[in-house]
Amino acid sequence: TASATIERFTINFTITNLPYSSDLENPDSARFRATRRVMNTLLDRLLKESSIGPLFQGCEATDFRY
Repeated sequence: TASATIERFTINFTITNLPYSSDLENPDSARFRATRRVMNTLLDRLLKESSIGPLFQGCEATDFRY
């Protein structure tokens, strides 16, 4: 039997309705943590319903930049 291998990949995109502020650079800020939580939830939901859904393990926002 073949075993599955987990592969990581990066997706970059622009969120046009989220005004940037410097606290999004700080992973310890309340705004960064709240934005990451929302983005992780929305991206998980989107990708689980896509063609990769059956193999999808989860995602994590790691960075916000201007």
